[in-house]
Amino acid sequence: MSESRVRIPPETAAALRPLAEAAQRQGLPLYAVGGCVRDWLLGSKHVVDLDLVAEGDPAPLARLAGRLAGVKPEAFGEFGTWRVKGRELRVDFAASRQEVYPEPASLPKVSPAPLERDLFRRDFTINAMAVRLDGDAAGRLVDPYNGRGDLASGILRVLHPASFRDDPTRVFRAARFLCRFSLRPAPGFGRMVKESLYGCIAGRLSRHRIAAELLRILSEDDPSCALRRLKSWGYLDLVHPDARARVAGRGVEERLGFMALAMGKKGEEFLRSLPVERGLAQRILEALRAARRKASPRGRLPPESSRMLALAFPRLPKTALQPLFLSGDDLQAAGLEPGPEFRSLLDAAAKAQWQGRISSRGQALKWLGGRLRRR
Repeated sequence: MSESRVRIPPETAAALRPLAEAAQRQGLPLYAVGGCVRDWLLGSKHVVDLDLVAEGDPAPLARLAGRLAGVKPEAFGEFGTWRVKGRELRVDFAASRQEVYPEPASLPKVSPAPLERDLFRRDFTINAMAVRLDGDAAGRLVDPYNGRGDLASGILRVLHPASFRDDPTRVFRAARFLCRFSLRPAPGFGRMVKESLYGCIAGRLSRHRIAAELLRILSEDDPSCALRRLKSWGYLDLVHPDARARVAGRGVEERLGFMALAMGKKGEEFLRSLPVERGLAQRILEALRAARRKASPRGRLPPESSRMLALAFPRLPKTALQPLFLSGDDLQAAGLEPGPEFRSLLDAAAKAQWQGRISSRGQALKWLGGRLRRR
């Protein structure tokens, strides 16, 4: 097991010091593990999500962290995992453990294990490193699988050949990391990816797990890069057969809406297949319905829905997404009674406004007068 020293950013080190001192008093080896270690090695000073692993019960440390942050720790998972959300940091606490997958693509069974086995259960060598936090060994890198060497060489490598078989969601994470860190896959990587897909293993993933990975990709700086990777491996079909490997917009919501709108008639089916937050889904549905009607809305669209439509249809006239300039009151003032013709005129006006043939209230009234004269 190779060891060297890692510089933890001063503010983070100061926040972790009381926990490290408590761990030392309790004789409880404590480590920062995974992505935060990788990012520190890359020089990042603003890592806000920390994973801490104790070789023993982490609950006392989680409770201490909660008191220091002035929040109540949250317990979750099946193995005594705790989360503390402070103003500046989110810290997860867990006991070191190993995982066994009862069958491919299933959730693992966990049991206590030393740190080296805990690191072996992770997805890639660059995420299988730890930094000791307590005692005389504080700051020492624990790197049994040469993650630092792979990071320096720009290589993304799984820890064992069955990695994608055990957990095909790692393929989605691979696409993210290859793009985010400009890495290249290790030899044999593509073969293992395709074995997971064509061996009918990846297809067992639940929509919840696929949705979670998709939303993480959409939060990346360049999500289209990761989507192209998934497409090249055949994995984008797991998201949806009509999903395209390009998105636009800022943030997850706009990008998910863009994906759905790019699917045309299949967009609503795609969206309803994803277990996403209800308000987000409703705003995307509003955009999908407006696109399907190809008509300006009768009422004001949510601003998020309007932005999605503007991204998906950049040539759409700006006034197309504004509420219909013509109202039922205008038709009644012109002597019409509510009925089929009444409704038909409003529908025609909405389509004309969508197409840019009506771009103001004055034009809407002029359009109505012309239609009435032709009756």
